[in-house]
Amino acid sequence: MASASSLLCEEQFLCSICLHVFTDPVTTPCGHNYCKSCITEYWNSCDLAQCPLCKERFRCRPQLRVNTGFRDMVENFSKMGVNDGDDIFAKPGEVPCDICSVPKLKAQKTCLVCKVSYCQPHLESHRRVKRLKKHRLTDPVSKPEERVCMKHGKIMNLFCSEDQVCVCFMCMMDNHVTHNAIPLEEAYRKKRAWIESVMPYANMMENSKTTTAEKTKHSFQQKKKESDKEISDIKDTFRALEATLQRNQVELIDQIQEEQKRVERHTEAYIRHLEGDAAELKRARIKMEQALQTEDHFHFLKNIPSFDFIDRALGFDTSRQSYVEMVKRSLAQIEKTLSKEMERLMRQVGSSDGPSQTDGFNQEVWDAPQDKLMMIQQYDAVNVTLDPYTAYSHLVVSGDRKQLTVCESDFNVYGIVGRNFLHLPFVLASDGFSSGRFYYEVQVSGSKAWLLGVVKEPIKKDTFFFPVPEEGGWTLSKMQSGSDVYTVHGSSLYLRKTPKTVGVFVDYEKGEVSFYDVEARTLIYSYTKCTFIETIPTVKAVLYSVAGYSTSGRSKLYPVFGMLGCGSEEKLVISPVSGAA
Repeated sequence: MASASSLLCEEQFLCSICLHVFTDPVTTPCGHNYCKSCITEYWNSCDLAQCPLCKERFRCRPQLRVNTGFRDMVENFSKMGVNDGDDIFAKPGEVPCDICSVPKLKAQKTCLVCKVSYCQPHLESHRRVKRLKKHRLTDPVSKPEERVCMKHGKIMNLFCSEDQVCVCFMCMMDNHVTHNAIPLEEAYRKKRAWIESVMPYANMMENSKTTTAEKTKHSFQQKKKESDKEISDIKDTFRALEATLQRNQVELIDQIQEEQKRVERHTEAYIRHLEGDAAELKRARIKMEQALQTEDHFHFLKNIPSFDFIDRALGFDTSRQSYVEMVKRSLAQIEKTLSKEMERLMRQVGSSDGPSQTDGFNQEVWDAPQDKLMMIQQYDAVNVTLDPYTAYSHLVVSGDRKQLTVCESDFNVYGIVGRNFLHLPFVLASDGFSSGRFYYEVQVSGSKAWLLGVVKEPIKKDTFFFPVPEEGGWTLSKMQSGSDVYTVHGSSLYLRKTPKTVGVFVDYEKGEVSFYDVEARTLIYSYTKCTFIETIPTVKAVLYSVAGYSTSGRSKLYPVFGMLGCGSEEKLVISPVSGAA
């Protein structure tokens, strides 16, 4: 390792002409050193014998000889540079020696007592002097004062496990006297091992959060595009409605003007008629005045004119209802209907469910449940009745077709038509739905095990399996009594509260089937993106037509009811919807 003094004199070993380390150094009479080849070439180029630095001229070109002593020094310097290279100087990011002047050597150790970083040459005193040998040396650090306790001035070589801070041994007798402390090396090993064990989970969570964020961002962007499109469509719809109203206004005004012209013509004729009657009355009045002048009975009765025309109906009715009143009443009715529909639309938009926080299981907390369910009850309730001809042999439909019970006999009087379920205890509603929205409520408190939902035609009544979405069935079922476990789409669903009345809501256009706990006014489960509309192939359409099914592609949805228990006292009741319009 070269000494610091030799490194600080590096420029003394550089030729001032080529700026490289001397090669065969020679000394001019004025005392300056150059490479022999450099000074020779310089003198040959200028034809003058002078020193390039001090410009001293010589009467004749000096005979130059290699300075052997100086050459040996240069060679030693070159060897030192080859062995150590640039590693002896502090690079950006490395801790430099605090003692060296520019250029600074790279520090080899830091003294925590002196709070100074030393290069190898300046570290010799700590290795040689007995008093300095007791100082604590560590690998180079940029701020050694941070490792010294500010309160006690001692090196912080302990780690307090309770406060999670570095302390000195004096701190353990002061503020941390009851705390547990371990050496820094041990704390480092434990903390490093903990970080290494946590890193895989941190990476996994980071990837999961990043993926979720990307999916959420993508979903939000899609929703925003859909929302922007809906806003554009709404604007177009209202513009079309406004254009229709403007067109109707023009047509109505034109019609009123035509009627006004007709009435005007009729009125003019009526005025002429009144003027003629007035003239005739005037003439009759004159004759009556003349008749009153005679006292001759015969002459009076003979010449008195007939006044029957006075009692004659003129046959013209000028009474008509004000067009303004008619238009005002019609527009008031239209405004009332439009306001009602807009209120319903805004409630529906305002109470729509946000992003689901679950994977399809029980969602008992949702936005404005009462308002949404109330809106559904008021606007979408329908009258549902049971079809006894589809009932399983053990099921009995009441006379009003609103109640379903279990019978002991295997004989179903309606089964002779061949439309009933053969193997499953189900029954269908009398009517199906192929558009719009519909809602109905069923009291399930009287049954220990039941099934509710909708199925899509064609319906397999000889199947041994419960309906699933892949087969055209969307249902909610309770399989056993005394349990809070329910089944949706083949998965278990756990409810905190057992529903007494279940509301079934279907939005055909949106492809949704939802089940509500009516008393708790909470959403139990909702099927989304259901496939109700399909493109029917030609061959299948012919078969549907022969079988009596619809071939429009909009399959009918039939409410389905199931009694899974075997007790004769069990029953399901289709109840009236409270709050229905």
